[in-house]
Amino acid sequence: MKLIICGAGVIGSNLARSLAEEGHDVTLIEQKDSVADRAREKVDARVLVGSAFDPAILESAGAAGADMVIAVTNSDVINLSICSLASAYGAKRKIARVRDMALTGIVEKFGRAHFHVDEIINPDEFAAQTIIKVVEAPGSREVADFSEGRILLRSFDIPTNSPLVGVTLGTLGDLDLPWPFLVVAIHRGEEDVIIPRGENTVESGDRLYVLLPKTSLAEFLTYIHPSVRLPRKVIVYGATGTGMSLVRGLALMVKEVVFLEENRVRAEKAAGELSGIRVIHGMPSDADILRECGVEATDIYIAVSANDHHNLISAVLAKQMGAKGTVIVAHQPEYASIVGGLGIDSFINPRLLATDQILRMIHGSSVCQLASLPECQSQVLEFIPAPGSPITLAPLREVKFPRNAIVGAVNRNSEVILAKGNTQVQPGDSVVVFCKDEALRKLEKLFAGKHTL
Repeated sequence: MKLIICGAGVIGSNLARSLAEEGHDVTLIEQKDSVADRAREKVDARVLVGSAFDPAILESAGAAGADMVIAVTNSDVINLSICSLASAYGAKRKIARVRDMALTGIVEKFGRAHFHVDEIINPDEFAAQTIIKVVEAPGSREVADFSEGRILLRSFDIPTNSPLVGVTLGTLGDLDLPWPFLVVAIHRGEEDVIIPRGENTVESGDRLYVLLPKTSLAEFLTYIHPSVRLPRKVIVYGATGTGMSLVRGLALMVKEVVFLEENRVRAEKAAGELSGIRVIHGMPSDADILRECGVEATDIYIAVSANDHHNLISAVLAKQMGAKGTVIVAHQPEYASIVGGLGIDSFINPRLLATDQILRMIHGSSVCQLASLPECQSQVLEFIPAPGSPITLAPLREVKFPRNAIVGAVNRNSEVILAKGNTQVQPGDSVVVFCKDEALRKLEKLFAGKHTL
């Protein structure tokens, strides 16, 4: 495919790198010289310097013959304008990042066609939805949903009192648990990720990646973490777009939500718009302010401000002062390597979530959903196998499957089937697969038509 990406920030550069590695013809447009230079060092793609809203630049990039134009600059209005201009040149599909919820609402109200855009990506909204899933699954580190929410991926750090400690995975079937689940990966300390086999044994401190039907979640949480309970009080710091969307969602499921904002104008605006939510104006790094919020009795402290550093520091302080769990939003991917050592329970990167959504759109109908797991250099994908594809020709135990991948679950006519050796995938199924990054190419061939084993 011929793809044009406008904006070489975190989303744009990550997209360009991934798509170039897949063999696509990628052109990256970036207005700032310094950002463009960094992109050239990291991305094997053509990089043009200039404004993507400049007709000469967009024409030079090949908009007339582009299969897709993806506008992910820092300006919502410019992104929509780029899509409109690209449409005039004849680009087949257009995707725009739009963070402002009011503007997103206008686009949806009047129709995307009116703005010459095919898809809208809102990282803030993705982040809010992801955090709500974390809150719904206490103890989870990473979350993703597949098959319209019927199949869940959750990762958990296994405590010493978990009944799973010492259990050999091959014997899980003997436990005759009424709520099924499947361990699809084990991340153990500094070791490489383990794609599990029957002889692997769960150890205390392991991070397990588990696929399970949504109906199994509540019982599984109690089983894996005997002391777990659903949160009754949550503090959210940051009246950003993510924060506003998040507290509205949490108010429907949590008894007490406290909203903390350091900017007085934004705090007053939030207080005027939100009903039944206590809004406090103050600095999150001020211990007295956190005490006023009742941090010592808080189940989860969630930091979603626009300042990554403030989010990190305030979450560490909240944990020290008694918050049982902490979640932070950070836009810089480098934070992923340090949050675990600081006691942060879950790390959300909106830009990574947006990248995953755009990659899914580019993959087309063969991939329904995609979730990247950067901490273990792996991905979880939901495939729709093509008729005659190798994956449909034999039971899974007979398929020449990539060594670093595992089929976890199959959704067939709204029924969730956890994969076993005798499971045979059928055309029309949706199939959730866990794989290390290096196995993706081989995996895609298994689900494509007109290939042989």
